[in-house]
Amino acid sequence: MALLMMDDEDDDRKHFNYEKIVEQQNLSKKKKKLLMKKQELLEDDFQVNVADSRFQAMYTSHLFNLDPSDPNFKKTKAVEKILEEKARRREQNQQNLTKSKEIHENETGKKGIVTKTSVDPALSMLIKSVKNKTEQFQARKKQKIK
Repeated sequence: MALLMMDDEDDDRKHFNYEKIVEQQNLSKKKKKLLMKKQELLEDDFQVNVADSRFQAMYTSHLFNLDPSDPNFKKTKAVEKILEEKARRREQNQQNLTKSKEIHENETGKKGIVTKTSVDPALSMLIKSVKNKTEQFQARKKQKIK
């Protein structure tokens, strides 16, 4: 109960208005300077920890992509950091993939052995059966035409 009755002035926490921050980020330079003189410009000092492991899915899963073309998308400093981190990770993954491909190609090139993938015996029997039946069908079709 004492927490509810506490004065807000004693708190070190800051409350912010997201709409005002976004609105002021989209202002022209003249208007920003005017608000700076009046000391009414809100500063967005929110810092995003892009290395936080709780938000890894944001960088890896397509389900959490940010869509800048969405009408509700608001470009803030935090969103820019997230997009930069995602681009950096994507580039790093591409580099890792190309390195692993090169290593794999070098290993197979040195050995000079080409391995065939083994085909399931039941599958090979099915393939032979289908080929034989199509040949028989084609032969009957030619006989009917003559």
